[in-house]
Amino acid sequence: MAASRATSAGSGRLGSAGAVAAVLLAVLVAAAAAPLTAQTVVGGDVRIFAFQVLEEIETEGGEDAAEDAGLGGSGGVELGILRLKLDSRWQAGSRDRFRLEVHGVAQAVSPPGSGSLTSVATGATRRFFDLESDSFGGADVAGATEIDRLNLRWDRPGFRMVAGRQAITWGVLFAPFAPQRIDRAYKPGVDALRFTVPVGDFSEVEVIAASQGARTPDDLSFASLGRFHSELGEGPSSVDFGYMVGGFHRDFVLGGFFSADVCGTGLRGEVSWTSPGCDPRSAHPVFGCGDFWRSTVGVDRLLTPTLTLIAEASWNGFGAGDPADYARLADADRVRRGEVVSLGRRHAALSLAWQAHPLLTVSGAVLFNREDSSALFQPGLAWSVSDNVAVGAGLIVTTGTGLRDGALGSEYGAVPVVAWSSLTAYF
Repeated sequence: MAASRATSAGSGRLGSAGAVAAVLLAVLVAAAAAPLTAQTVVGGDVRIFAFQVLEEIETEGGEDAAEDAGLGGSGGVELGILRLKLDSRWQAGSRDRFRLEVHGVAQAVSPPGSGSLTSVATGATRRFFDLESDSFGGADVAGATEIDRLNLRWDRPGFRMVAGRQAITWGVLFAPFAPQRIDRAYKPGVDALRFTVPVGDFSEVEVIAASQGARTPDDLSFASLGRFHSELGEGPSSVDFGYMVGGFHRDFVLGGFFSADVCGTGLRGEVSWTSPGCDPRSAHPVFGCGDFWRSTVGVDRLLTPTLTLIAEASWNGFGAGDPADYARLADADRVRRGEVVSLGRRHAALSLAWQAHPLLTVSGAVLFNREDSSALFQPGLAWSVSDNVAVGAGLIVTTGTGLRDGALGSEYGAVPVVAWSSLTAYF
């Protein structure tokens, strides 16, 4: 009986270690069997991060409270990520083009269980297929492997279709980056089927079916998004705008967005309304079943030839207006699956980047939670050592109230002061 239940529970997923090995073998066979006209590129990169906690978070419950919340710990943490990439393209006849994309990722962290620190450099999302494996572990280091991209793309003059694990840039709905993320080279892949139809120059309509988890229909999403481009007058100004509508994890979501270039200033904004698909008698009216709005407006401006400004303000109607509700909000499914990445409602952000040298960029960013007046500062620098090697360094400094009796007093006040450095090598 127990065996049959286990078999049923795993019927929609693949075994971790066996799946990773099977996929890699299939990729090698596909690459070897590709047509002679195919263009296949194999490459990748290695990213190494080092973190050092400079100041513990403020707690009224002592170090045990910080450790229980997953926010404490001192000393150094190292994270290494190896990504191997295969990109194979070939053409069948005069109208059909195909592309196979595969990314295999191996990751190691020391000491194990340092996710509260390493989350600023890496992230994940729930998937339908289990293509991950805990490769090794011990007292000093833990490692894992996964397939982060595995998709086949089919291009014809009238449409484009992509099936498999792929990156999806639909705002906050598919594995968004947290605002404090320092490394945004890759979005986590999502298991999906995507169909895109061009409707003009720089314009398209897209339909997608995706699953971020094995629970059906709770983890399924079916939606459409349209992107349209228009020139403004005879000058260099233009605007891109669009809509998004669909069902996401039982929620009905309707939204719109725009981005415009007006006389050298970038303007952008998006707004969405969510109606949760659940019984309003069974959950919190806001964190469970209440309708809510989300919106963001931003400005990008090149102040000088070497100085860039980005400013942004956002409203998260799903967030908490009182820090006392942060713990309950953090347990909500939208937060655990990575769709909601902030706990408050009103946030503002400001970023400056100065290109001090063609190979050196100095930057600074601040995130501000207007509900609890906490802030997170991120000064940093990036130096391109060569065409294939880059290094970076920075600080994460926060203000605000830390833990009080095991509960968050503010969103950013419970984050320790951390210094980080990185080395990236491409091959």
